[in-house]
Amino acid sequence: MYDPEQYEKKERTGFHLFAEGVSRKEGNRYLFGLLKFMASVFGVILVSCIVLRFLILGPVSCASLNSKKIAPPMIDGELALRYAQETFDLGPKVFRTEGAKKSAEWIVEQAQKIPGFEKAGRVRIPPSAHGEYNVEIIFPGKEPNFVIVGAHHDTKRLFSVPDFAGANDGASGVGALLAMAAAITEYTQKELPPCTIRLVFFDGEEALYQYTETDGLVGSRAYVDMMKQDYSKLSCRAMILLDMIGDKDLHIDLAGNSTPALANVVISEAAAAGYADKFSLGETDMLDDHYPFLQAKIPAVDLIDFSYGPENRYWHTGADTMDKISAESIKTAADVALRAVWRLAETGFEDLKK
Repeated sequence: MYDPEQYEKKERTGFHLFAEGVSRKEGNRYLFGLLKFMASVFGVILVSCIVLRFLILGPVSCASLNSKKIAPPMIDGELALRYAQETFDLGPKVFRTEGAKKSAEWIVEQAQKIPGFEKAGRVRIPPSAHGEYNVEIIFPGKEPNFVIVGAHHDTKRLFSVPDFAGANDGASGVGALLAMAAAITEYTQKELPPCTIRLVFFDGEEALYQYTETDGLVGSRAYVDMMKQDYSKLSCRAMILLDMIGDKDLHIDLAGNSTPALANVVISEAAAAGYADKFSLGETDMLDDHYPFLQAKIPAVDLIDFSYGPENRYWHTGADTMDKISAESIKTAADVALRAVWRLAETGFEDLKK
């Protein structure tokens, strides 16, 4: 008997099933080929967009990939003043004396006492090359490129004032950097800084006799040499120096031999923070701790108020005492320095190319 269903099943077990199988294979091949073509076209478009963006806007730093920006930290001015008072109370800290050594050790102790510091950063006294006791505090950031913010912790040897301890010329910079360390530590509880930051306290900035290649700027020269030897100089993008930034009547004239592009960033950030009247581009070159960095082709700027008292009379005299400096002045300089660091990092250091 003719059974259409049985016949259909029988017929489909032969040539028809073979033909259907071939059709499925061809269909799969066609679909796979179409998907492959679409993927290649998408890839070409994506690469073209990336190349076009690079040509128009330049390279993107790791920090700039962060979609949510947090404002730069600001220091506690009163804390900075307390640090300055305590380092002042240590007495003279002349290069190659026990006073300079104790000062360095005290700075290390203060950094280690900052709540949460052990997770945020690290501090050490680098090996000495010429009898100096430098101190560095390092905060790892979102990228290994780093900016140095520095100050000197030694004091001038004055035979006329044997107990000279340097409130503005020494202690104000130390207070600023330690307060910055506290502010950055707190900031890291939210996120990492946009780049690595080194806070460096230099020894031997003051010349024992007169500035020569071997007298004065000893700590900063040694630090630059160390960076050359360990190749970290390759990742150092800028250096910002704070010197004599505590004067109650503060007006910072950036040293004339500062890197122009970096000086412009500082001036811009000072204005943005409301301190335009406190900062200006100076014309006088300074032989200061930023100078060895300039010699090493590292952009550097010197934030210094070299008008301390009437006609600078308080400088390197017994009149450089704590009653002449203020928390507000130290905070002003330190906050602008931090803003400059964040600005540089978040723009991929492009401002330094202008």
